[in-house]
Amino acid sequence: MKQSMPPRKKGDRLAVGIAFGKRVRELREAKDWTLEVLAETAKMNELQVGHIERGASDPKLSTMVKLAKALGISISELLRGFK
Repeated sequence: MKQSMPPRKKGDRLAVGIAFGKRVRELREAKDWTLEVLAETAKMNELQVGHIERGASDPKLSTMVKLAKALGISISELLRGFK
């Protein structure tokens, strides 16, 4: 019989998503970039980047890689501060 995973706590996911979005926004603003510039540089949709910055969506690893490359940093630098 297949065991199911325990449900994820929505509050935990939201807190991590919001913190990640803030991190992306801080890094973008440190470069004095608009949302449009980051999206274009990362070859992403501007709406998608906006959702990430607001914590409204959980980005896939491939999306995090795109953001890190566009910002000129490593994935570990992008995720700095997360435990």
